[in-house]
Amino acid sequence: MKSPDVTLTDFALALVAAGFALALLGGGGLSGLYALLFAALAVAALAGGIWHGWFAGQQTGPGGALWLTVMLSVGLANLALWRLTGALLQTPLPGWIGWGQLVLFAALALFVSRSFLLTSAFTLPPTLALLWAFAADLAAPGHMPGAAGLAVALAGAGLQAARIGLPALRLSHNGLYHIVQAIAFTLVFLGANANPVSF
Repeated sequence: MKSPDVTLTDFALALVAAGFALALLGGGGLSGLYALLFAALAVAALAGGIWHGWFAGQQTGPGGALWLTVMLSVGLANLALWRLTGALLQTPLPGWIGWGQLVLFAALALFVSRSFLLTSAFTLPPTLALLWAFAADLAAPGHMPGAAGLAVALAGAGLQAARIGLPALRLSHNGLYHIVQAIAFTLVFLGANANPVSF
């Protein structure tokens, strides 16, 4: 196994996200969109763990298919973020932006570039949009933990971009990023459980 810290933390992240997705299924209100978000993130983490563990660096064959799965799953998670933003703001525009972004992102990933920077660039706008929707009414049920979760996710992305790890714990920057993501996912899940809004 290559990069065991990255691989194992990715697998742990996949389990956490899958558990949250299952817990939210059939909950009514926004639960379906949150379930979609976590399910997509679970697939991305699982495929990412396999890629980092056994196919790292490969962009063709099985490795290429796994990495493309990671990218497209994150693209689907981004759509869920946009649709959640639209539901909270009670406007369809973010949802349409999300569908347009997904089509553009998929085309770029398939035919132009499979760089993780592309994925990050497409994830930032819906994350900031949903953070703004939460922050617009922090007193609403679930908005405070939701906003905190997204803020933690952004901080984690900053640590990853700066390549900051925890060598004392044998965690590379990617391994630490996955742990920070697990904290962020948990906060967003707590917000999802507290938010009864229907749409």
